[in-house]
Amino acid sequence: MKIVRLALSAVILLLAACSSGRGPTAGVSATPAVEPPVGPTVTPTGEAPAGNAAPPTAEPTAGPSPTPAPAATPAPPEPAPAAGPCQNPYYPVVAGASWEYQISGTSSDTFVRSITNVRENGFDDQDVFSAGVTRRGSWECREGELISLTPGSGASVIASDVQANFTIESNTGITFPADPRPGTEWTQTIIYRGQQTIGDTNVESRNVLNLSCKAIGMERVSVPAGDFEALRVDCTTQLDISISVPLAMNLSTTVTGSAWYAPGVGWVKSRDSGEMGVTEVVLLSYTIP
Repeated sequence: MKIVRLALSAVILLLAACSSGRGPTAGVSATPAVEPPVGPTVTPTGEAPAGNAAPPTAEPTAGPSPTPAPAATPAPPEPAPAAGPCQNPYYPVVAGASWEYQISGTSSDTFVRSITNVRENGFDDQDVFSAGVTRRGSWECREGELISLTPGSGASVIASDVQANFTIESNTGITFPADPRPGTEWTQTIIYRGQQTIGDTNVESRNVLNLSCKAIGMERVSVPAGDFEALRVDCTTQLDISISVPLAMNLSTTVTGSAWYAPGVGWVKSRDSGEMGVTEVVLLSYTIP
């Protein structure tokens, strides 16, 4: 049962580890057409001057004012170029940024996620839990798309007596897109081998993780860190585990849930349901340099 619990714990915390798109581009209002000013109109009277009276001095006829050239209608602004391949409004990749979270449900804890290093095409992060456990992760960036490279790093989050090392065999798809507008769907499939020590037991496994997500839309979310307009993303994660040592065993578990991401802030809330129950994570505070 301890091995089964580890497998289920790993996939539940995977969502937290990989939780992290670009919102819809605001429309540009058309510039109103400029009406050319109309000069004063002089209406002739058509009457002859009376008697020998000198004809009145004709006032100069006011000609029409020059018509100004119509103002050029500005073209819609081009999207700002990304500051780098890791630039993502829903997941700020800034060295030194940190977010504090509260976990409740299947387990209770607090942890601080921080960006520890930003590279040219990726970054590293870590979660430090109040229970004394540290999870470290590595990401790859492709023009705003974020790809998690460490799918199993969440295994030690719940089971603090676990040491785990994972070797990726294949990694296709993305973890979080650069432009997740409502209706956008994406997937990621990772195949990796694991060597884990659970207490005094060594476990070897081959794991297949399938992540399938869809952006739903903007929603109002209230968490201890504040009120946010956040993008809701629904995901289903299926993890198939084939254990070879210490005994042959096949396990499969599925976790479904929703996560909310606020522009310029990142992950503010998630709620996941699986065989172990419901896990909720909320943002307590954050600092982005």
